[in-house]
Amino acid sequence: MKNRLLVVSITLAALAVLVILLLSGSWGGMMGPGWGMMGGWGFGWIGMLFTSLIPVGFVVLTVLGLAWLVRSGYGVPPPSVQHYCVKCRGKVTDDARFCPNCGTPLE
Repeated sequence: MKNRLLVVSITLAALAVLVILLLSGSWGGMMGPGWGMMGGWGFGWIGMLFTSLIPVGFVVLTVLGLAWLVRSGYGVPPPSVQHYCVKCRGKVTDDARFCPNCGTPLE
C-alpha cells in the first residue's frame, strides 16, 4: 500500500510540474516569447490546437495508466491460503491427498 501511494504521489507531482511549465510558457529558448523561430509563420489556431493536444494526450494517457495500475492491484501480493489436517492440525499442501504427519486421507 505504501509503494502504491508513493508511486501515485510522485507521478501526480511530476504531472503538476509539467502542467505548470506548459501553461506558463516562460522557459524561453528559440520558441520563446515573441515570434520565435518561425518568424510569425505559425499555423494559427489549428496549429495551436494540435500542439496543445500533445501534452493533453500525455496527461490523459498517464492518468489512464495510473488508473489501470491501481485497479489491477499493483504491488499487492496474492493471498496465500494454508490448508490443515482435520485430525492433527498439521500443515498440508494444496495437492496432498493424505496428511504427511498422521496419514489421514484429505478431502
